[in-house]
Amino acid sequence: MPRLFVALELPEVLKQAICGLQAGLRDARWLEADALHLTLAFVGEVDPSAQRRIEEALAWVEAPPLAVDLHGIGHFPHRGPPRVLWTGASPAAALGTLAASVRRALAHAGFPPERRKFAPHVTIARFRRPPPPPALHDYLGTYSLFRSPSAPIASFRLLSSVLRPSGARYAPEADFPLASSGR
Repeated sequence: MPRLFVALELPEVLKQAICGLQAGLRDARWLEADALHLTLAFVGEVDPSAQRRIEEALAWVEAPPLAVDLHGIGHFPHRGPPRVLWTGASPAAALGTLAASVRRALAHAGFPPERRKFAPHVTIARFRRPPPPPALHDYLGTYSLFRSPSAPIASFRLLSSVLRPSGARYAPEADFPLASSGR
């Protein structure tokens, strides 16, 4: 059964900006450019009939195209040893509205909403072991003022993932255009 999630595919200019951040931390497993995305909602493993329901529900999501930029740097969890390094995304309000619309569509298709609050970000690295605190502090300080150019995004995507020891591999399942109305 495929493991599904809904995300924004990043334009090349944003991927290139992230590539400039991906150095300087030992034990970081940097995500490859084709794996970079902004997750709107995680679905989980589903059977083919459920996937069809999800695609039908997502086709009804209406939201305008976005101009997205990336900024700052942080890690999850906020307390304790970091497992994920991320950069934030704006406009937070518009991204939050889109994520809420996607999550409502998924709920309508019979998938309970995620419990985690939506925080617009792009994961740029994962840690097998947490980096030494001084190295992490230096890295965060170096890139705290990071800001990418703004880039247009005109669609969102249903993706499947396969988990492997080397990291997840993603495949597009369906694309949905962003448009204000008139679908």
